[in-house]
Amino acid sequence: MAYKIHFKNIFEARGEPVSGKESVRVIPLGGTGNVTKNMYVYEYRYDGKLKDILIIDCGIGFPSAEMFGVDLIIPDIRYLEDKKQFIRGLVFTHGHDDHIGGIRYLYPKLARLPAPDRRDGGQGKVPMWAPQLAAAFANLKLEETDIKERVQPVTFDKILQIGPFRLSFIRVTHSVPDTSHIVIETPVGTFYHGSDFKFDMTPLDDKPSEIDKINAAGKKGILCLLSDSLGSERAGFTPSEQVIGETIEKELVLGKGKVLFTTQSSNISRIQLAIDIALAHGRKIALLGRSIDKNVEASVKLGYMKFPRDMVVLDRDLKKIPANKQFLIVAGAQGQQESALMRIAKDTHKFVSIGEQDTVIISADPIPGRENDVNGMIDEIYRHGSRVSYSDIMEDLHVSGHGSSGDMMLLLSALGPQYVMPIGGTYKHVMQYRRLAEDIGFEKKDVLIPEIGQILEFKEGQRPRVVETIQLQEVMIDGLGIGDVGEIVLKDRQVIAHEGIVVVVIPVDKGSGVLAGKPQLVTRGFVYVRQSGVLLSKATQIIAEAVRRSHVKRVDWQQLRKIVEERLATFLLKETGRSPLTVSVIQEI
Repeated sequence: MAYKIHFKNIFEARGEPVSGKESVRVIPLGGTGNVTKNMYVYEYRYDGKLKDILIIDCGIGFPSAEMFGVDLIIPDIRYLEDKKQFIRGLVFTHGHDDHIGGIRYLYPKLARLPAPDRRDGGQGKVPMWAPQLAAAFANLKLEETDIKERVQPVTFDKILQIGPFRLSFIRVTHSVPDTSHIVIETPVGTFYHGSDFKFDMTPLDDKPSEIDKINAAGKKGILCLLSDSLGSERAGFTPSEQVIGETIEKELVLGKGKVLFTTQSSNISRIQLAIDIALAHGRKIALLGRSIDKNVEASVKLGYMKFPRDMVVLDRDLKKIPANKQFLIVAGAQGQQESALMRIAKDTHKFVSIGEQDTVIISADPIPGRENDVNGMIDEIYRHGSRVSYSDIMEDLHVSGHGSSGDMMLLLSALGPQYVMPIGGTYKHVMQYRRLAEDIGFEKKDVLIPEIGQILEFKEGQRPRVVETIQLQEVMIDGLGIGDVGEIVLKDRQVIAHEGIVVVVIPVDKGSGVLAGKPQLVTRGFVYVRQSGVLLSKATQIIAEAVRRSHVKRVDWQQLRKIVEERLATFLLKETGRSPLTVSVIQEI
């Protein structure tokens, strides 16, 4: 086949003739079966032996309401632990956190073990590339860590040869500039990695999708298209970002006091649009929130945003400016608890408060799993008497960055792949995408829908098949801890949140192991202690009796704790109908 010409010299140099022994495996470590924490591994194998690994994206996910205390979720990369020496590079498609946000946590785990015979001089570094803006945003995250490596920016005419993978970039429109699809040529065929996109013919940055390059890729032949499927349930084409401008202006004109505007901090084109409208109406601009401030600063340096610097004021200087001359760009569109907008809503922000004359514009839809946070924030804002505008009540205040069914069928038709694999959506989005593909002539069997953890292998002249299933876990970030919050800890937190906790301190004689005093009960979130004296007194008696009858051998405190906790839990469930977390502490006297 013609595409093997690109690779002949590579394999001959390594003593590996080009033959039917090559295969490429696709391993989604995130982004399949869910919307976020996108991370995809492409493996080249020869005669069944792993030779090279390419990674596309390294994103974060967001915790559900039941993940108490969890800040973020990252992909589970245990599969790569014993394969680090084969990782040739990591490439990002665009600058959204669900595609780049995991790099600060996972890059140290991807670093290869030193090897003096490697081309990188034995340093163990995994090179990283991304379109210019995505590289800048990813590097902002790396700068907050001790990681010295940086993502290298690439232009859309750049060709990367990463081991046996030949990568070219195609500009597509999304809700952040410099979004790319990646054409990955391999010895067994060409893969088209088509993550988040839509076909916006009038984008805010005047840089539409490179449809001619998409058509050219289709003419050369695509073995498999991996396509964004999140908008597959919507009919037609996703509207252009341009429609938002009129709505923002209407809300600004109606605003009698200060106007607060929030969207995703990486959506710099929409932020630029809002700033242009505010400046046209004579308002001063303030940037509130670390993510907004850093992303705007990086975008201005690279020329993606432009505005007069003298029209921007610091938050501490806002008191010098009349409220009706203020336009605040605020971080926190997803209701994050410590965000600038949430602190304003809770009246805990140091410099900004809101009242009846003020307007808050939320130009973003909640990410799946964040609906309760966003709705709670809106409620808090309403309590101040402020006007709130959001997409549920205001048409054309938010436009998705993901294509609808028309966008997806257009990409499918232009590429004409042999196989297609929908990604970046939940199961219902994936199944709807399959229906769309069938509507334009694809066979059901050619729409590949692997279950989470399944590895697909592609070989020349053969249908792709599942060759292995790996177990993938939710790796949770809680404060400074990475992956130290597992299912057991999470379950305990859920019980405490819903039922409360009861701690019993049991004094025992160190020598004999008999009860040496009255057990003490401490409860939180279970019952109101002052009104539950009888209940707690009975519980204390139950515990004392359990200790006396336990017949536990001396110093076998683990067995004693188990007996006490079981008896206490049974009693409390019978008396109250609740099952708090019960914890016993043995105090040796």
